[in-house]
Amino acid sequence: MPSSPRTDHAGPDNLVEKEQRPFVPRTSLRRAHTSQLFVGALALFAGSIAFSVLGMLLLQLVPSSLSYFGPYLGALISAPTWTYMSMLPVLAILMYGPELGWKRMSFFVVWGCVSGGASELIGTTGLLAIGDLVLPFGQYEYTSWLGPKFADHVPYFIPASWFAMSIVSFDLARRLSDTRWVYLLVAATFMTLWDVSLDPAMNGAGAQYAVGSVTFWSYPQGGFYYGMPISNWIGWLAVSYVIMLGYEYLGGSLDTYHPWAPAVYLLNCLFPLLILVMQGMTVAVFWGAVATAIPFLALWRTPGASFRFFPANA
Repeated sequence: MPSSPRTDHAGPDNLVEKEQRPFVPRTSLRRAHTSQLFVGALALFAGSIAFSVLGMLLLQLVPSSLSYFGPYLGALISAPTWTYMSMLPVLAILMYGPELGWKRMSFFVVWGCVSGGASELIGTTGLLAIGDLVLPFGQYEYTSWLGPKFADHVPYFIPASWFAMSIVSFDLARRLSDTRWVYLLVAATFMTLWDVSLDPAMNGAGAQYAVGSVTFWSYPQGGFYYGMPISNWIGWLAVSYVIMLGYEYLGGSLDTYHPWAPAVYLLNCLFPLLILVMQGMTVAVFWGAVATAIPFLALWRTPGASFRFFPANA
């Protein structure tokens, strides 16, 4: 007796039904989940910046509020600062991990953290020096505001910040040129430009509150730019370039652009800029704004460079 014909694929209704239920690969589901995590991390990142800036603004506009918040001010400064510094590397991992693959992403994280962290440990311990010049940044030291430290010298958050901001800088630089030496040097420069506003905000601003001076690091020997020596920027450029070399030659380069990279770079530069504005440091605000604008002017002026501050489908 002949078997009955199968009907589960036969009729037009079934064909329509199959078309309405497209196959979604597991990789797409993982990326969608990662995207949701990214949105949450970005909200915490931006929220920590907003909380810090609004808190400083409140203390400036309503000085009497210090009498209420004074006992808690240490925690109110540390909590958003630590959240901000925690979310920055998390954002970078969620941005590039799904496209690079987690094996390559792990290398980028380790290389960026170890290279940046080692340079900081060498700098803060004075392990390498030429005469009175401590390599690679000049003589400096961290205060307690950034929390526990490696070897009692480098806060735990610092190496991860080197990784995060360097890979975002690398992303922006890759959009400007296909010539290897050009985009490696540009990426290191973009990384260094961040410090034009960061350093005076964290070192020179030093707002005085009930808990004392809110200064995150200092240079005992002083320097020309709000206490910072020129060797610091030379060191930033050199260390950033070493990190980019590792990403390029050992990590297989960065072959993807993330639509949120410009916004993350901008937010990270705006935070110290806003601190400088509220501290009335006009010269530092001017040069910090110029430095922050340079990467975006370069992207805007480069034909074919993929650039939006915020993705169209955000």
